[in-house]
Amino acid sequence: MKKLLNSMMCVMAAASLGFVSCKNDVNITVSGSSSVAPVMEKLAAEYEKTNNVRITVHTSSSGAGISDTQNGLNDFGMSSRELKSSEEGVSGETLCMDGIALVVGKGCSVSNVNFSDVKALFEKGTPIPGTPITAGVGRDASSGTRSAFDELLKIEGEYDSTVATLAETGNVIEAIQGSDNSIGYISFGSLKDTVKAVSLDGVKCSADTIKNKSYSLQRPFVLVTSDKKELSPAAKKFYDFCMSSEAQKIISGSGYISVR
Repeated sequence: MKKLLNSMMCVMAAASLGFVSCKNDVNITVSGSSSVAPVMEKLAAEYEKTNNVRITVHTSSSGAGISDTQNGLNDFGMSSRELKSSEEGVSGETLCMDGIALVVGKGCSVSNVNFSDVKALFEKGTPIPGTPITAGVGRDASSGTRSAFDELLKIEGEYDSTVATLAETGNVIEAIQGSDNSIGYISFGSLKDTVKAVSLDGVKCSADTIKNKSYSLQRPFVLVTSDKKELSPAAKKFYDFCMSSEAQKIISGSGYISVR
């Protein structure tokens, strides 16, 4: 009797909230890049409105999302960079494009920096000439944003010891917003009004400059699947939704660059 009452209460509560059931939800797990996670959470929330599933988005790093996929710890992963040839047993498909925005504190007077000066700051700890910027804030080694940033900026080896390396996008934003002499990098789609994006070699980081490729720091957001096992029917349906024209409208509306 108690079990039946609980079931009836569940259905009544679900009906009042506009969905069918809270008891038999299928669970889908997506894990990886903290840059991709915000748009994935929006896609998941939209999909859950009309589908009896529960989608869990675990935020970590691109490396962790790829590793989770290799080890069967998720349904599919998120990476903010292309897959490396050494990352075997998985495949990637581009969800959308994103820029890597260079950010400073809102009180910082800097509005433009040069490619070579940013490279020297992160590689050698050299302050950016003619500016108050003396420190860099980057991501840790497992970050896809860092991997793409280093490759695009042609940074060789480890960062200088003066560069702070943080685990997630939110940590970088928090560190930068409280400083007037630091510069960091984050996903264009993760920009908040608590920090200020600066131009690179005179080119502003914007949807238009990313789309026309005039802004040089850009990379793909990639969904990662296992080559060893097929997606479950529920996960495949959600994956296909992520790649649909409907989802691309959500992606574009969230500040990312649609590829379809």
